[in-house]
Amino acid sequence: MSLIYRDLEALRARQHVIDSSPVWRVLIAEDEVLPAELLKRSLIRLGHTVVGTAQNGLEAIALTRALHPDVVIMDLRMPVMDGWTAMAELKKEVPTPIVVVSAMDDRESLEQAVDAGASGFLTKPVREDDLERALALAIARFADLQEIRKWRADAERRALEQAAQTEELERVIRELREAQLQLVSAARRAAVASLAHGLAHEINNALTPIIGSAQILALRHERDPETLAHTQQIIDHARRIANWTASFRQVTAGGARQAIPFSFNGIVHDVMALYAERFERLGIVFTSDIDESLPVIHGYADQIQEAWMSLVQNAVEAMQNGGSLFARTQYLSSKDQIMAVLSDSGVGIPATQLPHVFEPGFTTKSVEGQSLSLGWGLFMVKQVIKAHFGAIQIASPAEGSARGTTVKILLPVNTDWLMGPTAA
Repeated sequence: MSLIYRDLEALRARQHVIDSSPVWRVLIAEDEVLPAELLKRSLIRLGHTVVGTAQNGLEAIALTRALHPDVVIMDLRMPVMDGWTAMAELKKEVPTPIVVVSAMDDRESLEQAVDAGASGFLTKPVREDDLERALALAIARFADLQEIRKWRADAERRALEQAAQTEELERVIRELREAQLQLVSAARRAAVASLAHGLAHEINNALTPIIGSAQILALRHERDPETLAHTQQIIDHARRIANWTASFRQVTAGGARQAIPFSFNGIVHDVMALYAERFERLGIVFTSDIDESLPVIHGYADQIQEAWMSLVQNAVEAMQNGGSLFARTQYLSSKDQIMAVLSDSGVGIPATQLPHVFEPGFTTKSVEGQSLSLGWGLFMVKQVIKAHFGAIQIASPAEGSARGTTVKILLPVNTDWLMGPTAA
């Protein structure tokens, strides 16, 4: 009686364990009938529900899609589609805990099964105790993996959001910097305009007695040709300075003016003739390649002349010990533009200073740290070229040379827009 009693107690304890264990819906994928049936009976005895049986990988995928089992028990070697391929497809399409049941227990097969998506592994023949533990372990491991995948997906999403926020912040910073540069540039232009107005006034005040005195000298020595020539030269240069200061003020402050037709080649010839004596004195060899087919353009001839003169002056100051200066003009018919090039063999401009040469107040001319220029020359040149809707480029060293500087100017021929409302 005691033996029967102990057996009954063991059965009751086992039934209690079964009753208190989770109940899972299981799909079996096994091509052999007997092993499939044995698995089914073991699962039923353990209290689980077998929702279906597949004989190959394709059927396993189809039944998993349709039945959504809690766990799949899958053989590896099956016809039509093997277990490795079926697991890989399920991993992509319908992630489900999978316990592999196979006679193959080598390391390579185990690693391939895990890579394909297996959460547990059992070797045939399967014991019920091992089966229960494998199912529980597979489901728990699958849940952990899903949690890790979710955490990783959340982390990637947050990283993308942070990257987007960083990109937006960088865009805002760029816009702020651009706005700041525009404000600084506007402030510089306003300061230069104010200073230009004051200087123009002071220079004109100084030029008035110079011109008057030269005219008086001309009257007193009207019979002396040499004196008349010198006084006329003084008057011409003084008036040129007055015109330049007026142009300087007009460019910096703005204002309506009427454009006139002029020859760019004529400006080049006049300026180079003006510097001819200085070229000879400093040992500067001047050569040119002038395109005589250059068309006439409309614009502010006095401003263009002063701009070209400023470029020539810069070249001369860079060749105090002699050198070569080359000027070229060309009509670019395809773009309807005039191109003018001025290239010298002077000391050149350091690469670190090239980006700043057009800034007002910036100068490369100094001795022992003391600036020898106000730094307005190239700033004014660029303003004049921009006023004519042109472009200016500076390269140093000069094109085709190891030193020197090349300045290239592009001006549109069609400048009717410069004529303004006062044009006839």
